Amino acid sequence: MDASKQTSAALLDRANAPIAQLLRRFENIIALAPISTPSLTPTAVETYQMEVETAALVRAAEDILALTRALKEAWLFGRLDTLGTGAVLGAEESARGVVAGLRALAGEGNG
Repeated sequence: MDASKQTSAALLDRANAPIAQLLRRFENIIALAPISTPSLTPTAVETYQMEVETAALVRAAEDILALTRALKEAWLFGRLDTLGTGAVLGAEESARGVVAGLRALAGEGNG
């Protein structure tokens, strides 16, 4: 993954498009489900449209799976920056304050 695409906002944006496409394709398939005429021509057209929508639905699911795989790889190799640098620096400052407080308490207990 590119370093600029590893923030939580960018990852959410990247996930929203395939999810929306997945829902849209499913809605299209459901809309085609009722058979209105017993004629063969409209039925053949609806069958073809359902096949196209199903293929697009599978592709959207594959895109989501590829995204989850990329997220797992980024998480395992430590390249996933969901907290941002400001949150990490704030946590480090808090940790330094806790360490200083513990050292002060340890110094008071020894003396």
